[in-house]
Amino acid sequence: LREGGNAIDAAVAAAAVHCVVEPQMTAIGGDGFAIIAKEDGSVSGYNGSGRAPEALSTADLLAEGFTRVEPKSAHAVTVPGVVRSWEKLLVDHGTMGFDRLLKSAIRYAEEGFVVAPRVAFDWNLAADELVQQGGGASHYLKDGKAYETGDVVKLPNLAKTLKAIAAGGADA
Repeated sequence: LREGGNAIDAAVAAAAVHCVVEPQMTAIGGDGFAIIAKEDGSVSGYNGSGRAPEALSTADLLAEGFTRVEPKSAHAVTVPGVVRSWEKLLVDHGTMGFDRLLKSAIRYAEEGFVVAPRVAFDWNLAADELVQQGGGASHYLKDGKAYETGDVVKLPNLAKTLKAIAAGGADA
């Protein structure tokens, strides 16, 4: 808003920062939803929820012996939709592009951010799961332990991904 953007621009910029500093609540690998109300009273909605992978079918799962998909199973994961929903919101209602709007998120991911108490609490609860999961531990734990309130966290790989989105949009 300080740079002349509108509410949609501000919302996308803030959501991107939120994905960096509080990733346990939201992330670029998640979904996004929005309701836009215009001055004339019209309302439009955006459903940026992920889609099921094209190659995954119920028949295949049944053939593999699945009768239920557990919430933490890889088969429960959808193709993320939030970045595409941000892009659509910006095309339809924004005034700025990813190149400007992702700057703060990129800066926090590169230079670091201070872990807030709620983030430290949540990461502590998820630490064992992150260790078991593998990849997440290398980014969101320090020496196999959760970051504590006040620690500074840098996420250079997330910064690289955000830079790619800033340059190439959701397709990147």
